Amino acid sequence: IMSDDEHPELDFDPLDDTKLWPQEQFPWLPVGRMVLDRNPQNYFAEVEQAAFGTGVLVDGLDFSDDKMLQGRTLSYSDTQRYRVGPNYLQVPINSPKKHVSTNQRDGQMTYFVDMAPGQNPHVNYEPSSLGGLHESERPGKDQTPYIAGNLVRQKIERTNDYQQAGERYRAFEDWERDDLILNLVNTLKPTQRQIQERMVWHFTQCDPEYGRRVAEGLGLNVGGDGAADGASSTGRGSAMGADPESANAVVTNAEEQGHPAKPY
Repeated sequence: IMSDDEHPELDFDPLDDTKLWPQEQFPWLPVGRMVLDRNPQNYFAEVEQAAFGTGVLVDGLDFSDDKMLQGRTLSYSDTQRYRVGPNYLQVPINSPKKHVSTNQRDGQMTYFVDMAPGQNPHVNYEPSSLGGLHESERPGKDQTPYIAGNLVRQKIERTNDYQQAGERYRAFEDWERDDLILNLVNTLKPTQRQIQERMVWHFTQCDPEYGRRVAEGLGLNVGGDGAADGASSTGRGSAMGADPESANAVVTNAEEQGHPAKPY
């Protein structure tokens, strides 16, 4: 959990989707306990139909301003409505222990009509003076953060593209690093040399051993700056420099090598 304010002490943007919040700086805090006391008796009924939603939080927690995270909080529950059905909360594995009355009516897989005692069965909207539902009182006020400023689109200033990638590589066990190198080498072997050189440079910025092992698997020589023999130290490769004509030549070459896809 991170405090909801600016954090200039960090060398990355906390709202950058490509970054993790280091656990040593922001340790995990216990928020509850889940006890599993038996195995599923029916896998489909109790596992396949289970519909979790990341937007369902207990009181006192909130999401960061990460736009990708906020979008996913909506999409998870929306996906369950499409996957399981609009009444997925009535499926026994998803239904709450405490009775909840709603204005939801009909639709596929309707188990029951979740009405409240004394509710008018002909009113499924609010507000109404004809015996409709009334929302329960909220236990407290919702958090309303104060934001002042212009909403603009701009690049992330603190990128730090390689530190966390290197830390993840160094945290791997030996067999995990071996599998990673093997997969990368097998994937990069069919590519053009300039692509191989560019990727080796990126891997070297993450960790020198990381880049060296990939380069050895590809049969490339790594220079003192981490660049493979023939690669630019900018990581762009010899054919992807600042010269627009060189960039256009790469695009033209790729178009010439293309071919129509085979029909099914």
